Amino acid sequence: MTSKTQALLEAFEHLPADEKRAFTSEVLRRSLPFDSGPLANEEIGAASSGLFESLDQEDGNPAAR
Repeated sequence: MTSKTQALLEAFEHLPADEKRAFTSEVLRRSLPFDSGPLANEEIGAASSGLFESLDQEDGNPAAR
């Protein structure tokens, strides 16, 4: 990963949640179609767990922190 990419990711981490969603949506819109190949069940499970934990934290669920 280049230093420019790392700087973008660092800046992304400091954005408010609504800006993160808007930024992510725009990056995905610009990068599609993208074929990453088949995903393993473990990868899907890990991504799902991370997403749900993040959503719980945004909703203020103290059990997810």
